Amino acid sequence: MGDNPSYFSFNGKSPLNQLFISLMIILVVGTFLFTGFLLAGTKIFDIDFGNWGDLVSKNIDEDSSRFMRFLLISQDISFLIIPGIIILILMKPVPKVSLSDLKLPPVNEIALVIILAICIFPITSFTGQLNSEMQLPVWLSGLERWIREKEDGANRIIDILMIHSTLRTLVFNLLMIAVLPAIGEEMIFRGVFQKIFCKLFKSGHLAVWVIAFLFSAVHLQFFGFLPRFILGLVFGYLFLWSGTLWLPVISHFLNNAVSVIAVYLHGGMDVNIPPDISLWKQLIGLSLPIIISIIILLSFRKETRSDV
Repeated sequence: MGDNPSYFSFNGKSPLNQLFISLMIILVVGTFLFTGFLLAGTKIFDIDFGNWGDLVSKNIDEDSSRFMRFLLISQDISFLIIPGIIILILMKPVPKVSLSDLKLPPVNEIALVIILAICIFPITSFTGQLNSEMQLPVWLSGLERWIREKEDGANRIIDILMIHSTLRTLVFNLLMIAVLPAIGEEMIFRGVFQKIFCKLFKSGHLAVWVIAFLFSAVHLQFFGFLPRFILGLVFGYLFLWSGTLWLPVISHFLNNAVSVIAVYLHGGMDVNIPPDISLWKQLIGLSLPIIISIIILLSFRKETRSDV
């Protein structure tokens, strides 16, 4: 608790209490805000939400695509960014925001994160290719079909939003897919849950791996689980060893932004086409990016910091 008893802070509470309170804040605040955004959006864009199925067709009009962007942006603000800010403030001994919280890391550290992001791209591309070719056992064929249908539906929505290759659309897509998710997801998964799990497990490494698993799982895309899990590990260790949320936020942003910009430059076409190279040759080619990535991550490990 802080020195002033009029402030509420769960800084000194047990990790389980912190986890429960955090989840409640995300659920209650997120549901309240998103409901408000949803009602406002239906009025602003004159959309009948009862006909949501029509919005995922390939022939939706521009108003419907704007409404979908509005919903995705509202979702990030409602369930991630606003709750994340509230929780991070309440996790302080005395709830307050100082200028030191907003201080950017040194330029050399940002440069290393940019190089790290470049090295991670081929790694996630390769693991994504492996993941997408995975098949569940025959007795789970029904589940596999259901998973693929759900993922295809989610991918169709993204394809629809990316298809209009105007500069204005690019800006909105970067905000929706790169900026807000990078800030919101890193605040919640690394800034909140990873901190809590470090205390709960008394192990920074275990917390990073568990949160990376949860980070990938909540996206509900089984055939993209592995590359997201690897990204979760990278973001987690960046935060664990650097002590600042800025580095995983920047890395997360770069990962998402490059995909958005690549689609824009290709006129809305799919850029995730597997290379016509055997897997073992790709794996050999990944040895250098993997080594460089590990070296960069280890360079952020401060001798004075603990891994718990």
